[in-house]
Parts: sequence; structure tokens; C-alpha cells
Amino acid sequence: MNCREFEDRLEALLDGTIAEGDHARCVHHAVSCANCLDLVEPMGPMLAPRAVQPPSGFRRSVLRATSGAAARVRWAATWREWVMRPRFASEAAYVGVVVLCLAGATLDRGTVKQICSEAGILLDRATSLLEKETP
Repeated sequence: MNCREFEDRLEALLDGTIAEGDHARCVHHAVSCANCLDLVEPMGPMLAPRAVQPPSGFRRSVLRATSGAAARVRWAATWREWVMRPRFASEAAYVGVVVLCLAGATLDRGTVKQICSEAGILLDRATSLLEKETP
């Protein structure tokens, strides 16, 4: 390769679009020719070939890391975290009382009194649990 051919391929060399064979010839010429070496010496690492294929899982891992998609959480773990909150007992008791009250509208008076009694006991237990957890 002569200096003219080297200069013609220099742009492709710096862009990384040069063929592998031409890249090797350009690097060999730059090392052996003092004029061309002076021309490309400030560019140093830019003469390395850029047409290198990444490992097979590289693109997938980069997309996963940069896409902002949340990792998939199992519903059981989410449920366990939600149930272990200190307020869960009082929330569950409230929902139970509401359901019982709605069900009580369709039941006879004896059944309603029994349900209200049990709901009161549940509400008292939930309140005591909440008071124990509150500092």
C-alpha cells in the first residue's frame, strides 16, 4: 500500500467502516511509513478495528439495564409484603365490618346481632394490635 491509498482509506479507517483486510494493511503501512505515522499518531487508539461483534447476551443485558422496565415481582412476595404492614389488621377489620353490614341488610335480626357481636370482637382485636405496634 502506498501513501495515496492510505489517505483514501483513512476516513473509513477512522469511522470503523473499513474491511478487516484493508484495516490490517493500513495499520501495517502507518507503522512502516514515517509520513503516515505522523499523520495518524495523535489518533492512536482510534486505529483499532471497530467491527467487533459483542458477546451473544450483551445486547439483551444492555437493553434490560437501560430500558427502565421493572423486574418482575412474584405476586406472593407482593401479597406477603402487603399483609405484613402494621395497618393491615385494622384495614381487614374495616373491610370485614363493611361486608358484614352489607350482608346484614339481607339477614334476619338474630343473625345480624350475632355477626355484629363477632365483628365488634374482631374490631377490638385489630385495634389492640394496632395500639401495640404504634410507638
